[in-house]
Amino acid sequence: MHRVSGPYRGYFVAAYTVDTNDGFVGYGRACASRPRAGWQADGQGDIISSAYPTELQALVAAEHKVRMEVDHMPPSWEPFTAPGPLVDSR
Repeated sequence: MHRVSGPYRGYFVAAYTVDTNDGFVGYGRACASRPRAGWQADGQGDIISSAYPTELQALVAAEHKVRMEVDHMPPSWEPFTAPGPLVDSR
């Protein structure tokens, strides 16, 4: 299972799960641009969750941990803002 969500503070949260002997483990990254899939993401803040009995729990745990990492990173609004000064719409 994988999911790409966001942007959250200017980052996309890419996460995916892996089935292990102990249950499902979530992996995630914070990406400046939207990746095609969670496991193909080039980003920062690589995290690993604990093992959970379901894929959804592992995925949500990984996403939560990535967001906690993003909270300590500077915002990345550049992909979402136009260059130049603000324009008065009046």
